[in-house]
Amino acid sequence: VFTSILSTEINNYLELLRAAGRYIEQIRSSLKSLDYHLSTYNHNDKELTESILSSWIASKKVKNITKAGMLSNVKGFAYYLSSLSIRVELPEFPIINSDYVPYVFSEEEFMQMVSAADNFGWGIIRPTRSTKVFPILLRILYGCGLRLGEGLSLEWKDIDLEHGIITIRKAKNMKQRFVPMSNSLTELLTLYKKKVRSENICTDYLFESHYAPYKPFKNNSFYDWFCKVLNAADICYSKQTRTERGPCPHCLRHTFVLHSFLKSEGEGRKFEDTSAFLSAYLGHDSTKDTDKYLRASHTVYTSSHQRVDDYIGNLIPNIYFDEDE
Repeated sequence: VFTSILSTEINNYLELLRAAGRYIEQIRSSLKSLDYHLSTYNHNDKELTESILSSWIASKKVKNITKAGMLSNVKGFAYYLSSLSIRVELPEFPIINSDYVPYVFSEEEFMQMVSAADNFGWGIIRPTRSTKVFPILLRILYGCGLRLGEGLSLEWKDIDLEHGIITIRKAKNMKQRFVPMSNSLTELLTLYKKKVRSENICTDYLFESHYAPYKPFKNNSFYDWFCKVLNAADICYSKQTRTERGPCPHCLRHTFVLHSFLKSEGEGRKFEDTSAFLSAYLGHDSTKDTDKYLRASHTVYTSSHQRVDDYIGNLIPNIYFDEDE
């Protein structure tokens, strides 16, 4: 419910976006915040000025990159108001670089996690559902670069075991995409399906919770299990800066991106060619979203630099300066 002087325009704008098939939840959230600000500070003039937007965004106790996203959501609404001859002034949009630093697992660390996950419930008389099914989810997250929510919401109707294809139906911003699997992961899921069907569990979803039958596990259930597996695998970590995330399930997606680039680099493919295909595989809006996954590590560029050096040879000589000159 919008209550400000611009409530009618906000409702009409959202209805216009909805009719056009746009995903509006993030835009609605930003406009709801702006609407609350207008109402709280009694802005009674039908306008959207730079001072209003600046005071609104300054009041938000969030990261700068989140503020930039909120301003971007409101930008379209501002253009809509302008088309209605309503006075609009947009503030200058700052260029904001994310300071987020993900944790990238090494291949050795991931193998330690897999071993710990497979043996986590060993020796327990009645192992829990999570100890049975989460080792498979762990492999899917790493092997396909899925978001945790995408993995947990997978249904068997989304899995084409004959062709090795996963259909992601409810991705971020309500997008859909196809995700090819490796042969080894396809074979593993085939065995997993036979196993859970024989136990009459996970009949609809791949990872159905025993707490809520026929419903998938919640994110926090996997988080709790994941932390225990990290501890069992002796993967310890202390943040060097406040922006570092530390090991978490989403870092498996970052690890997938980096390792994919390294594999492609080793096979001689160009960085820009790989980026375009991987962006579509991950469900990103653009290659920029994929490239930022690499900011934490320059390892992916090492082989490229070496190939350039080998190609150039001694074309560019070293230059030495006499300290006396």
